[in-house]
Amino acid sequence: MEKYPWWTQEQSRLSDDAKQFVDEVLMPVGMRSSVQNKFCREAIKLMAEKGWFGALIPREFGGNLENWGVTGAAILNEEAARAGVAGPLGTTMFGSATQLVHNGNQEQKEKWLPRMARGELLGCITMTEPYAGSDIASMESTAVRDGDTYIINGKKRFQTTAAAADLYLCYFQTSSNPEDRKAYRHLTAFAIEKGTPGFHVEGINNMSAMRGNYNGNLAFDDARVPVSNRLGEEGDGWKILVSGLNVERILNAAPIIGSMRECILYSKQHLERRIQFGRPTGDIATNQFKLADMISKFYLSRLVMYYACYCADLGREVPIEAAVSKLYAADSLMEMATETIQCMGGNGALEIYPMQRIMQGAKLSQIAAGTSEVLKLLLYRMGTRRMNEALKPHLRAVDPELNVPLPIGKAPTRQTVKNELEVLAVLAENYRVNPGLHMTLDDIKEWVEVSDADLIKYLETLEEQGYAGLYRTRHGISLARATLSGLQKAHPPEYYRNIPAWADPDDMF
Repeated sequence: MEKYPWWTQEQSRLSDDAKQFVDEVLMPVGMRSSVQNKFCREAIKLMAEKGWFGALIPREFGGNLENWGVTGAAILNEEAARAGVAGPLGTTMFGSATQLVHNGNQEQKEKWLPRMARGELLGCITMTEPYAGSDIASMESTAVRDGDTYIINGKKRFQTTAAAADLYLCYFQTSSNPEDRKAYRHLTAFAIEKGTPGFHVEGINNMSAMRGNYNGNLAFDDARVPVSNRLGEEGDGWKILVSGLNVERILNAAPIIGSMRECILYSKQHLERRIQFGRPTGDIATNQFKLADMISKFYLSRLVMYYACYCADLGREVPIEAAVSKLYAADSLMEMATETIQCMGGNGALEIYPMQRIMQGAKLSQIAAGTSEVLKLLLYRMGTRRMNEALKPHLRAVDPELNVPLPIGKAPTRQTVKNELEVLAVLAENYRVNPGLHMTLDDIKEWVEVSDADLIKYLETLEEQGYAGLYRTRHGISLARATLSGLQKAHPPEYYRNIPAWADPDDMF
C-alpha cells in the first residue's frame, strides 16, 4: 500500500513486510478461524514470532516502540484486520501495553511488558459495565483498600479478548465522595492477572463480527488484588483512562482501514468478472460510481488516520485527530460494506467471502471505542475550543457609502463607557449589523472600553428598564440584545431604515 512521505524507513519496510505476511500467511489462517468461529491462537503465535505485539513497547522491554511507534502499530493493525485477526493484537497494544508504558512503575513494566512484547501475554481493557457505557465515569464496580490488597466487587461487560487475555487493565470506583466524583478523582486503575481468586468470566457474548475472537463479560466477587497491581495513585484512574483513549481510537480506526481495502478488492473483483446482460457489471456507470465513492472514502480515512499517528509519534495531544479518524472511518466503512455486498450480489452474503463479517464489524465499529454520537459531541466541544481563535466572528459595521453591513477589518478605537445608554447603543447597532443575533460580553467589549463588573451592572440596569434582553447560564450573563423598547430608546425609526438603490421608491411605504 501507499507509504506516506513522513514515514521512516523502518515504518516503510514494516508496511511491505506486513502486507506480504498477511497475504501469504495470515489470510488463510484468519479466514479459517472465522469460519470455524475459534479463537485465533495460530494467528497470534505467528504475529508474536514477527514481534508485532511489541510495537508500542520500548526497546528496553523487548519491543520496537522507538522504531515503529503509533504509526507502526497502526500499520500492523491495518494489515492484520484484512485477515480478521486484529482484535487480540489491538487490545493488547492499547488495552495494556500503552497504559503500562505510560502509567506503570518500573517493577510493573519489568514484570509484564517483556512477556507482552513476545506475545506470551495478551492484554484486555475493562471499562464498560452493565449500567455505564458511554457515561463511563458512572461505573459502579468498587475497589476497597484492605491492608496490602484491594477487595474488588462488580461486573464488566463487552470486553474484547476476554477469557483469552492474561492481563486485564481495569478501572474501579475507590471513592463515593461527591467532591471526588465531581473532580473525577473517584476511579483507580489496576492490572489484574488471569487466575486471581474471585475474578472470573461471567459469560461469552455471541456477538456479530467477533468470529475468531472473544467478547465477554467479567465478574469480580470479593477478588483480592495486591496494592502493587495498582497503576499510579488512588484516584488517578480517570486520568489514566482518558490518556489512553487517543491511541485506542487510532488503533480502532486502523483495522477499519484494512477492512476498507478488502471492500474495494472484492468489489473490483466482482465488477470486472461478473457478466450480466452481455457485459461486465463494472461497465455500468452506477457501479463505477460505487467504487469511486469507496476509493474516495478510503483515501481520506487512511490519510487522516496516519496523520493522527504521525502527530502522536511527535508527542502531541491528538484527541481531535483520533476522534475524527475513528468517526469518519467507521461511518465510511458502514456505507462501503453495504455497497460492496451490492456489487457482489448474492455472493456478498456467503461465508466463503469475508463481507458478512466485515459488514457486521462495520456496525460494531460505530459503537466500540466511543460511539459515533459520542465522538461528535467530543469534536463539537474540543474542536470549537481548539479553533476558537480562528472562529472568532468578523467585526462588522454599516458601510457609510453602501449603507449595508460589511466586515471592517481592523478594530476601531474603543471609547470608555460612562453609562448604560452607551452600552444600549452598541446593542442597537448590533441589530443593524447582525439582525436576530445576541452579543456576548466579549462582543460588546470589542467596541467599548468597560470592565466586566461595570458591563454586567449596565446590562442589568437596561434589563430592569426593559431595554435589554439577557440570556443567563449557571455562570451568569452570557448573551445580550436590545429589546424593541431598547431600539426605540437608542435611535429614531429612520436610523434603522435600509432601502437599496434598486428598489422602486413607488413601492416603498
